[in-house]
Amino acid sequence: MERDTPHTANVSVVIPCYNSSAFLDETVRSVVAQTLPDIEIVFVDDGSSDNSVASIEQTIACDRSISTRLISQPNAGVAAARNRGISEARGRYVLPLDADDLIEPTMLEECFALLEADSQIALVYTDRQDFGDIEKVRAAGEYDLARLKYFNQLSYCSMYRRSLWAALGGYRPNVSGFDDWDFWIAAALRGFRAAHLPKPLLKHRRRRDSFMWQVLDRYEELYARIMLNNSEAYSDEELEAARRFISKGESSPVLKASRFVFLSRYYEGYPCAF
Repeated sequence: MERDTPHTANVSVVIPCYNSSAFLDETVRSVVAQTLPDIEIVFVDDGSSDNSVASIEQTIACDRSISTRLISQPNAGVAAARNRGISEARGRYVLPLDADDLIEPTMLEECFALLEADSQIALVYTDRQDFGDIEKVRAAGEYDLARLKYFNQLSYCSMYRRSLWAALGGYRPNVSGFDDWDFWIAAALRGFRAAHLPKPLLKHRRRRDSFMWQVLDRYEELYARIMLNNSEAYSDEELEAARRFISKGESSPVLKASRFVFLSRYYEGYPCAF
């Protein structure tokens, strides 16, 4: 189901949805409130079993202020859902947005302006405001391969040129859940430039039943696969450690250290032991 537009949009906001009906209305309202004109929302329902599809269809039918469309597919994971949505997007620029997160009204306009001003910049990333279980402003780190290859410094919700996604071959589904981290490493490895917009324009919902908690037990496996996906960024010793984990489940200092940093940063503030 979609509402056609006669031209290419400035920005496509791609929202993968999996049993997301509880949060969709608030998320959509944050996109509709954007100050940048000529944008579209591409919903990708990833095999939801709740009423997400009905919620999206109601949004499309009732809100005529913005171009919206719905793509449905069997459950394939967030990476595949993002790829599907971007492949059918009309925007020159893309902003992935999770179905439970929000963006400040000027996010698209401010990121768009930086990309328009410098054709050498491929992506723009911002700081984030955590809300829900934890209330805290999180400053983004550096877009620097030497650091990025060991810990994700950027939010998944960053605006980039659609041509960047095409050049990298999209998000890799073998690291779904950490596919954004893998994507940023691949971009940095290939010399694509980024700009940091130091404002908390993403509002990231923190909740104990989020997808990030589900991938926690697979952290070392996913990181090992990220290393193998981007082998040019890592030493022979690190790649061998990644292969040993994938084949034998044998951990190593580099995998353990990365997991420790992830736990201490992302899960800081939760009163639990890992």
